[in-house]
Amino acid sequence: MQKPPQANSSPAHGRELRADARRNRERVLRTAQQLFARDGLGVSLDEIARRAGVGPGTVHRHFPTKEALYLAVATDELERLVAGARALAATDDPAALFTQLSRMVAMGAENAAVKSALTAAEYDLRTAAPDVAAALTHEVGNLLDRAHAAGAVRPDVTVDEVMALVAGAFAAIRHAGAETSRQRSAHLAQLVLDGLRRVGGSG
Repeated sequence: MQKPPQANSSPAHGRELRADARRNRERVLRTAQQLFARDGLGVSLDEIARRAGVGPGTVHRHFPTKEALYLAVATDELERLVAGARALAATDDPAALFTQLSRMVAMGAENAAVKSALTAAEYDLRTAAPDVAAALTHEVGNLLDRAHAAGAVRPDVTVDEVMALVAGAFAAIRHAGAETSRQRSAHLAQLVLDGLRRVGGSG
């Protein structure tokens, strides 16, 4: 007579473990984002684990180094921005492009320390996470096409120029030291992004 399979060897249990691992990873990422933004990059992996409610081994399995965690935080940010852009594309909001760009600048300001650390470590998200970086540019391009069709933006602006303006808005926020003030960073971003708007219906 064959022995019944043990509970932890069943396919369903395996799927449950994978789901748990995904949830733990998400919890660690969210906690790391919050702690990095609030306390800086000196927060240890063990402290992140404690605040996320997981064991240190869980964090180290997913993110063996601080740089790996920085990259994961930045990539997760891009993935959320891609999802947000797709959701906006499903609406008929003529200001969807500007909503998306404002989100991009705000999220970039919140994760300024992480981006600086990646730059110092010679990481470039366009090469470290090329698929998600390209997806974000593509989705912004779709929103730009709609804004062009609605006459909401200058007809001569390209998606590469839009992405450069977002980087410029983020640089202005850093230069002014406004990362910690959402109201001030939003105002600076608006000043930069207003250059995209079509004025008086002329080209």
